[in-house]
Amino acid sequence: MDQVITGLLGVLLSSCVPIAGAAYGIITAGISMAGAGTERPEIVTRLLLAVVLAEAIGIYGLLTSIMLIGKLSIIVTSYEAAMKSLTAGAIMAVCGLMASIAIAYTGSAMAGAGVEKPEIVTRTLLAVVLAEALAIYGLLISIMLIGTI
Repeated sequence: MDQVITGLLGVLLSSCVPIAGAAYGIITAGISMAGAGTERPEIVTRLLLAVVLAEAIGIYGLLTSIMLIGKLSIIVTSYEAAMKSLTAGAIMAVCGLMASIAIAYTGSAMAGAGVEKPEIVTRTLLAVVLAEALAIYGLLISIMLIGTI
């Protein structure tokens, strides 16, 4: 495969997949948050954290893409750099997508639990934060790999 296409595929993966995953997480957690807010309006601001954490994953993908675009002049001239770009993009794509799915599920569960027992929302937030951390792991590995280009 051509270095230009390989490098740009890394940019595509690192930006589009985490953003699509973030959209899924925002939609799923946001719908649950809205439903819970009709029953318990006082917990909506705490439930909003799941939506914010899902959005952060899109930002991580954007950051990875920006870093790859900054190295594009090197990526298009070297097969090794192009493969590193593709790998960094794929890592961010997979980690971002999986973290978004995890946030969607844990954020929805947090909203449902908050309707029944509002006092446990803060404690259940830990599961959402840990789900979001999965994307940070992918971001760190991608940054380290891009640094070697």
